[in-house]
Amino acid sequence: MRAIALLLLLAAPAAYPQPGAVLRVCDDVVDPPSLNPLKEFSEKNHTIIQQIFDGLVRFDPEGNVEPALASDWRWIDEKTLEMRLRPGVRFHDGEPMNAESVRFSLEKFVDPKSGFPGAGFLGSIERVEVVDAETVRIKTRFPDGILLNRLAGLVTIMPPRYIAARGEEYFGAHPVGTGAFRFVSWEAGSKIVLEANEHYWADGYPKFRGLVFHFLPVDKQVSGLLDGTIDVVTELPGTATLKVVKSGIADVVKKESFYTIGSSVNVSSGPLADKRVRQAINHAINREELVRYDLLGNGKPLATLSMAGETGHDPSLRPYAYDPDKARRLLREAGYPNGVKLRAIVKMQGERTMRIISTHLARVGIVVDQYLSTDGNTIQEIRDNYWDFTMGGCPDPMAHSFFIQSVFLSSFSPFSIARSAEYDRLLGKMVTALDAQEQERAGMELDRYVYEQALGVFTYQRVKTYGVSKAVSFVPSITGMSYFHLSRPAGKIARAGLAR
Repeated sequence: MRAIALLLLLAAPAAYPQPGAVLRVCDDVVDPPSLNPLKEFSEKNHTIIQQIFDGLVRFDPEGNVEPALASDWRWIDEKTLEMRLRPGVRFHDGEPMNAESVRFSLEKFVDPKSGFPGAGFLGSIERVEVVDAETVRIKTRFPDGILLNRLAGLVTIMPPRYIAARGEEYFGAHPVGTGAFRFVSWEAGSKIVLEANEHYWADGYPKFRGLVFHFLPVDKQVSGLLDGTIDVVTELPGTATLKVVKSGIADVVKKESFYTIGSSVNVSSGPLADKRVRQAINHAINREELVRYDLLGNGKPLATLSMAGETGHDPSLRPYAYDPDKARRLLREAGYPNGVKLRAIVKMQGERTMRIISTHLARVGIVVDQYLSTDGNTIQEIRDNYWDFTMGGCPDPMAHSFFIQSVFLSSFSPFSIARSAEYDRLLGKMVTALDAQEQERAGMELDRYVYEQALGVFTYQRVKTYGVSKAVSFVPSITGMSYFHLSRPAGKIARAGLAR
């Protein structure tokens, strides 16, 4: 029997993964709405997208920009970036990836008619010029020092011929990219199955012959990890870490991530127009206690909205000290000796955080009337009502202090209720600096301004916790959105064939 099994294994077609070659991941509890890159703007959705598609550039696990479909680039002038493309790359269906593919994709991402939710973050791009089949020039409306970060975090290259032939709706359910894994099937409510791209441009990758995203309720994710049906759980609850460590089946992997619970504050009217009230809020928050109870210790208190590793972060800033007496004094000086009542809109994933913060604020006389909102309704509800501040979770897909700050504080962001001309000026100064050192200095100046003016309710940086099978050597990313082609089998691989 053993000899027969060996013969069958050797006779198996090379295109099919052998037993144990499938990496099984649980990254979310529900399916994404679409696998069309133009129809998504969320961490979980994008994680799947970037396994199937490539960008011109991408981030390494530490958040540094590295080549992807573009092998190199140079600035022709302060508003023209020229990029050379890798020769010979093809989409999964055989369509060539070339300069026309890049022009088509970038124009789609910036065109308001396409409906890309993150188009506002690509507003610096004016047009794309095709120089030859392997060269493009990206023209910007102003000098854009963070253009590479925008491209790495937000833009993937799509196949124009395939989309023209099949239509965008079909494309969203049957995606074709140039990525390390190609789409195989999608079982709604259960899983998305991918297989290795055998012609991937990065030699030697991927290390797994298949990748499956499973969608499981939170209570079933850990049991799936421990019974061997899941290899990686990307949102391991803190309450489950001891159980995983003791199992002997899986390990706990921790990685600081560019993720915080952030806020936008109304600095134009109401109590928070007074800097002393904003400072009082930040002195009233016990961040060590917040990290302990909200994240079960898996986090670090923050001084602002920026984090170590992001361009523009000022490491000399220290979190506001927990000082209830000082908070009360600041409130009295601002004309609120008996405390103050505030209205806040809170995205649902920040509900637990806000509940803890509210108890801290109540101790000094700050009472928060909270309204819970969903992702789909937040922008409209921010516009339609008066709020003193907003609160919600936010990852940083651009690996740059610009993204989270601008989401919450820029006058041009739909999520922002802050209106500060000085903040906008300093943000623009950072963005338009093409020299890396000049950009860093401008970013730190902006960071200090945010801190000194208390332009937010500052919380923590999340340390993301993963449960990982001992059969897998997993490479997490500081953005929280890992490229799974970098992970590889380790030790004895679990016996799992590719589900088709």
